Amino acid sequence: MKKIIALSLILCSVFVFSQNKTIVSNWTSFVQSVNVQNIQNWKFRVSAKIRKENDNNSKCAIWARVDNTDAKVGFFENQAYSDIKVTTDWKTFEIKGVIDPEGKTLNIGAFAQDNGDFYFDDFKLEVLDPKTVKWTNIPLKNAGFEENLASEKTWAEGIGRNKITHVKNFSISTSDDKPFSGKKSLLIKARNIIGSMPHGKFADVNGIKMYYETYGEGEPLLMLHGNGQSINAFMNQVDVFSKKYKVIIVDCRERGKSTYDKTKELTFDIQVEDLKQFLDQQNIKKVKILGWSDGGILAILMALKHPDLVDKIACSGANIFPKGIKDEDLKDMKETLAKLIRENKNGKNDVYIDLYNLDLKHPNLKYEDLKAIQCPSLIVAGDKDEIKTEHTVKIAESIPKGQLAIIPNSTHYVPEEKPELFNSLVLDFFDGK
Repeated sequence: MKKIIALSLILCSVFVFSQNKTIVSNWTSFVQSVNVQNIQNWKFRVSAKIRKENDNNSKCAIWARVDNTDAKVGFFENQAYSDIKVTTDWKTFEIKGVIDPEGKTLNIGAFAQDNGDFYFDDFKLEVLDPKTVKWTNIPLKNAGFEENLASEKTWAEGIGRNKITHVKNFSISTSDDKPFSGKKSLLIKARNIIGSMPHGKFADVNGIKMYYETYGEGEPLLMLHGNGQSINAFMNQVDVFSKKYKVIIVDCRERGKSTYDKTKELTFDIQVEDLKQFLDQQNIKKVKILGWSDGGILAILMALKHPDLVDKIACSGANIFPKGIKDEDLKDMKETLAKLIRENKNGKNDVYIDLYNLDLKHPNLKYEDLKAIQCPSLIVAGDKDEIKTEHTVKIAESIPKGQLAIIPNSTHYVPEEKPELFNSLVLDFFDGK
């Protein structure tokens, strides 16, 4: 994506357990909220026991977030994106922090991502009384999950802020399978989430191993995700498109499960070569491409560099030079990159630095370059996209067979925010309607 959001910054939210909306995502959260207005500026620590049934790359962890009285987010930490290692054995994990001066609510949660069985038990919250300088336990309701989840309602499933949501492919319940203590523990179970499916494969291309999954039969359709994403960015598209096409989704280099060569700069050109070699290996002679954000840039470059290979392209939230990004977002990206470089201890931020540099330096096309694209091209953006609307319009106008769609009341995340409209629009375009 243009504004690369490290998953460690995901802001899980709080809802009642009886949801009225189901969405598609590769992660979910289960959370309890505590009023902290009387202990502002106090130190706190949250702990829980965690194990997982499958020793794979799926993630599970505890997280904590302070919501301030002005509705802004204060302290936040999600341990899923730190160096913790969850195994098949119970282990204690802890988050330490300080309640913000304007803190209103402390949200404490269990987080799970991708396929697997994730177990949590014995949540604990303690605060340090500044007068006695002693840690005091603040009782959490059903901290050991001995009570029925649906009846006690203090824990809630949530994803995204201010939305009542249930996440498809996840189930949340209690389990009597080897609890840490008592008779039960919390079980978050996830199945059939794309990006970590058993049928996934690796292809050796251009010096890296590229991970990919395929769905359906018919004409090949290649889906290309954005900068800070991976295959599961298209969770809202795969089922629909695979009814008509052979959907091929890949993790671009340095994202998801795909590897990368640290000695080579991450550019769009090197990724185009990755894709060309991949399609050649798959013996694909003609392909439709659906690209989101940086994936849209790759679709445009594929159409330019390999016109005989590309049948049609549909691009959402793509730009052809960095200044096509809104000034405020571009400024934020530069500031974030500088911070990542300053705080890059032991190379922990190397990948994020590469990803930010990719969008701050590249691509460097001109509008007149797009005249060489001969395939039908659908250029899509949200009316509140991070890409300047005039830039999106000019891209569509510059392509001889370009079509334009600006989706109202939408951001850079149109495929996620309005999947039914987006899918229908792209399918009609591919079908020639």
